[in-house]
Amino acid sequence: MSSSVQSGPTWGALLVEGRHRLSSAENAPYEAEELLARATARPRAWFLGRRAEPADASSRAAFETLVARRAAGEPLQYLLGEWEFLGRTFYVDSRALIPRLETEGVVEAARAAAPGARALADLGTGSGILAVTLALERPEARVLAIDRSPAALALAAANARRHGVSERVTTVASDWLSAFAPRPLFDLAVANPPYVAVADAPHLAKTVSDFEPPLALYGGNDGLEPMRALLAGLAVFLRPGAPFVFELGYGQARDVSALVEASGTFRLVDIRLDVAGIPRTATALRLTAPSPSP
Repeated sequence: MSSSVQSGPTWGALLVEGRHRLSSAENAPYEAEELLARATARPRAWFLGRRAEPADASSRAAFETLVARRAAGEPLQYLLGEWEFLGRTFYVDSRALIPRLETEGVVEAARAAAPGARALADLGTGSGILAVTLALERPEARVLAIDRSPAALALAAANARRHGVSERVTTVASDWLSAFAPRPLFDLAVANPPYVAVADAPHLAKTVSDFEPPLALYGGNDGLEPMRALLAGLAVFLRPGAPFVFELGYGQARDVSALVEASGTFRLVDIRLDVAGIPRTATALRLTAPSPSP
């Protein structure tokens, strides 16, 4: 009596099962393919002609673990360990916020506001996407990537090494600019500060509130405490006329405009909309002299 050896699931069967487990509205159709590529350290295209071939046991186990974590809400970007920002791939993990399309507007606004800037600051750098991107776009520039989180700074340093700019991107542990003596240092400052109001935490998607670092998300009771601190303390570190380009949250444009006007050291010159038509990126110029009191 003959016996046959039963092979394990094929790559195609794994993908079908993965898609089935990730079929909720929060998961994109391609995520199972991305996770299988991650689990096997192979490109997605490798599987195109191999759907009928049996998957090896170690790959199956790694894939099933990733799918379970994703189904539980863990962000795809953290599971993959990298994500794209303005056409470049960066390391990402739970030490910093996930790069988002909206933040590309900070780079675009900085290009327009200070094309010749050579001494730059990225305040609250997180994964370092802004610092590294600006350094890559400006080969003569030097960037200070500043963050209060040593873990985030380690991630930013890894991204600087990945893109070959570690000699021009210096990571600095500091609560905003408290580690520096007040003096004009920068031609340009950029920031994607925490701007979610604490009261809005229950309304965030679980993939955000449960997995991304709270230090990088929440900006106090109204979401504007970091912006108040930056507008109060940054001007002395900027050369006269230098721009401060920063991201703001949904519904904050009016309040941010009022804060800039009340600062006495900045003038708001632009607020750009994101792809959804939401005011998202502001540019304020450091005044050459303080504004007179009203």
